[in-house]
Amino acid sequence: MSRCFVTGGNGFIGSRIVRALRTRGHEVIAGVGANLDLRNLEGVDVETRPLELEDAESVRRALAGAEWLVHSAAIYSFWEPQAERLYRVNVGGTRNVLRAAEEQGVRRMVYTSTFGTLTPSLELAREAAHGDETEEGVFDLRRFHGHYKSSKAMAEMLVWRAMACGLPAVIVHPTTVLGPGDQRPTPTGGMIVHFLNGRMKAYAETVLNLVDVDDVAEGHALALERGARGASYILGGENVTLSELARILSELTGIPEPRFAVPTRLLLGLGRINEWWADHVSHRTPLIDVESTLHAIGNRRASSARAEKDLGYRPSEARTALARAAAWFVANGYASPRYTARIRAHGKLCEPA
Repeated sequence: MSRCFVTGGNGFIGSRIVRALRTRGHEVIAGVGANLDLRNLEGVDVETRPLELEDAESVRRALAGAEWLVHSAAIYSFWEPQAERLYRVNVGGTRNVLRAAEEQGVRRMVYTSTFGTLTPSLELAREAAHGDETEEGVFDLRRFHGHYKSSKAMAEMLVWRAMACGLPAVIVHPTTVLGPGDQRPTPTGGMIVHFLNGRMKAYAETVLNLVDVDDVAEGHALALERGARGASYILGGENVTLSELARILSELTGIPEPRFAVPTRLLLGLGRINEWWADHVSHRTPLIDVESTLHAIGNRRASSARAEKDLGYRPSEARTALARAAAWFVANGYASPRYTARIRAHGKLCEPA
């Protein structure tokens, strides 16, 4: 077993990767950011080291002694008060990690990208969006929108360049990740929190590929151990429409599902209005933002067939991922007392393990 370093080790996905690697017998060092506490690592026997991605020397010190590396740390947000921060952390931070990995002589690395860098691809655009997106997809720059996707695509290009120069790395593309530990929460977790508080009154009909965070963490461990050098793998789960997602949540919680489908043009207009208000007045995360709307419009079905075949990756069903995520949010106070009581009275959402 090897000495593994995980960036973002106290984050949503990173902390579950730490757990998965420890379960598999690896020695793990968790690089932790100061902007999040250590609750996600409670009960885990792991060394922690401070890590500031924007500081090259901090990254260098943190990676000392690492043999294997998972770079999962990033800002996952479709709106930031200062968009430049996305590039400093997601792109500049990745550059710092790659340089430190080369200096350290890291023997294997997994980079956590996003399904967003594969979709919508040129291939499916030509085929009128029929079929599932795979790792062969090439992002259509004519349809490229948003600072988050831009920053992740730029960071991924740095990794591809490093691999072309000999870095023994693998890239993974998580889809829509749900589950315990989503403290901030992520944009997807935020959508579930809105539902749990009775605030989802309408929806945009789109396709999401839902995957449990522990399945994604296991996929990272498998990619680190078995992934082919220079390969990429989609780590996803089940494809569902947003209306199906709302129906499942309604069955689990007893909260009525939204009945009104918002036309995408109207949703985009609302996103622009909400984002202008957030940028210039409230300086708080908008209820609807432009990038998440464009992300929803451009979403495609995904296939994890390569990861299943090559790595032995086995994701669970969407209902399981939704139930675990919703139960964690309720148990950790993200739903109001009124809706918490209602959900518990319904009796179909079990407490998280």
